[in-house]
Amino acid sequence: MAEERDLTHDPISGQGTHAADQGSRAGEGAPVAGLSPGDHPAAAYPGSEADYWREVYAREPYFESGRGFQDYSPAYELGWVSYGMYGGDFDAADRVMANDWDMRKGVSTLPWEQARQPTRAGWQRADNARSYATNGSASREQVIETLNDLLENARDGELGFREAAEHTRTPSLSALFGRRADTCHQAAADLQEQIQRLGGKVDEGGTVTGAAHRVWVHIRGLFGGASDETMLHECERGEDAAVARYRKALKQDLPHDIHAMVLRQFEGAQRNHDMIRTLRDRARAENKTKTDDST
Repeated sequence: MAEERDLTHDPISGQGTHAADQGSRAGEGAPVAGLSPGDHPAAAYPGSEADYWREVYAREPYFESGRGFQDYSPAYELGWVSYGMYGGDFDAADRVMANDWDMRKGVSTLPWEQARQPTRAGWQRADNARSYATNGSASREQVIETLNDLLENARDGELGFREAAEHTRTPSLSALFGRRADTCHQAAADLQEQIQRLGGKVDEGGTVTGAAHRVWVHIRGLFGGASDETMLHECERGEDAAVARYRKALKQDLPHDIHAMVLRQFEGAQRNHDMIRTLRDRARAENKTKTDDST
């Protein structure tokens, strides 16, 4: 039986290369495979995706100690290929993918309940490959403004998750929130570095009237004495706001290197959001069970 997974892993810190690979590892810095979902009737799975996931799978929030890449790799491929076949919303295709998993999992020993999250991650990567591209045409001023907006986002997230870590009564959640705060701090440092590299001025105070900022200010005011379920629910709202800001930034035709950095942070934020939602649903189910037992 696999060990209980460590819920303190934060996916945003995951770094990965996108070296094209077909069966063997390619050299550092090789180009990304040119396939996108839907380009081929079978929605071919690029070797660059297998290479990416081989790098980061063990740092994903759903990773279980003792499992190897062979357990997760078929799920990533299923997610990518299924996006090309079904498109739309992941949850709408859940049932058919559960059936597909039984046929496509190969040597993986994951049941569908455990394969669902890595499959969703593969689906999201496929969706992002189609949805977010850049021609690098944004002006220097536009790029600096966008990066400063994301910098405010990262700073707000760091403060919010730091307070969540201090107020939760569950050690595993405290560690999770603390790690998320740390990665928000690192994201802010990376964004600030790019702003300075472009010769821009780093906004120190941020736009305190920004919608996402107001969300986090409200959330932080609720943490004192809040239950784990409430705290997870509010942190999910904060991550909703963060993901929305990343989506907006990724439509700005940023320079390719900056676009890649922002996309990496965005994909990590997506998976962190999904992890928090899963934990919230679990806490909600546990609270309901306790309530039912007491009546």
